Amino acid sequence: MMAGVSPNVNVRPMEPEDIVGIQEIDRNIHGLQRALTYRDLVRDVLGGEIAMSFVAEVEDKMVGFVLAYLTYVRENVSEACVIQIFGVDPKYQGQGIATKLFQGLLDQCRAKGIRLVRVMIEDRDSQLQAFFKRLGFDRGRYIEYSMSL
Repeated sequence: MMAGVSPNVNVRPMEPEDIVGIQEIDRNIHGLQRALTYRDLVRDVLGGEIAMSFVAEVEDKMVGFVLAYLTYVRENVSEACVIQIFGVDPKYQGQGIATKLFQGLLDQCRAKGIRLVRVMIEDRDSQLQAFFKRLGFDRGRYIEYSMSL
């Protein structure tokens, strides 16, 4: 795909058999085979009443994905959609595919009455922070603390 050319992108709900395409995109992004296979993530994320995960295809080839799930948040004891992980094949980055994936996710949230969507981003990842700001996300009021054991 040539840079600057906007491809015809089809965004659809993720199916369990999409795991192979997800793994291929992840390898293309990171250049390695991870110990994490995504199988448990996909099983857990796709489970439940509402599927909140999507894939993007160009000419029937999977080029991107977003894994998300529903949970309850303590602030309002209300349902929220949490973005677990997403990726776009490096050959297709910079063409609006991630934006279209997230528009599909946000449309699904609105249709289901979900009023809060969350994502965790590394503090140093200014590029990803800028992307989510362009989508309309604001920095939350909570700070994550973690401990490695």
